[in-house]
Amino acid sequence: MEQMETQKEKYTFEMLMQSFEKSRIEMEAMRAEADRRAAEREKEWQEIRQKMKETSEKIDKHSEQIKEQSKMINGISESNGAATEETIYNSLERDMTFAGIRFDSIEKNRKKYLKKLKLKGEYDVLLENGDVLALIETKYRVRKDDVFKFATTKLDIFRKLYPMYDKYKIILGVGGMSFDDDAIKEAEEYGVGIIKIVGDKVEYYTEGIKTY
Repeated sequence: MEQMETQKEKYTFEMLMQSFEKSRIEMEAMRAEADRRAAEREKEWQEIRQKMKETSEKIDKHSEQIKEQSKMINGISESNGAATEETIYNSLERDMTFAGIRFDSIEKNRKKYLKKLKLKGEYDVLLENGDVLALIETKYRVRKDDVFKFATTKLDIFRKLYPMYDKYKIILGVGGMSFDDDAIKEAEEYGVGIIKIVGDKVEYYTEGIKTY
């Protein structure tokens, strides 16, 4: 009877050890599989990070190219704007006449900042004769909004910046190399004269000009 119990205990112990060994092998297999999958995921993430880095570098390079192109375009735009202003100023200086009115003095690029009112204004060309003041805005390309702002906001700011001209009659003109169609209509609406550069000539359209 004791021998049978001993054999039973031995058998049970061997089975238990076999079960432990089997579990160990299974655990190792599971751990190996988990490590393999983790390695695969890490490889995939490395590939994704590399692609993201390459994409980011391409975007940065493209952004730099865009910045350089923008600088070049802005430089050309500023150059065209300066050339337009100079051409119109020289034409007005030669004749000292605008909208059939003779002027005694001409000035360009007048700027003023009034800190108390937090107002800042810049005006391309001014003609003055002691009674009438002509303000001329120049742009390489004149758009509708340019005319609107000039005849409303910029004119209002001018009066606040330069109260010494309160008793003057003021006429307005916009000059440029090209005009949008709705800009011309806007100029007609507000009674603003048009100065247009055509080839090597400067043409004036001042019929219907308004006194402010």
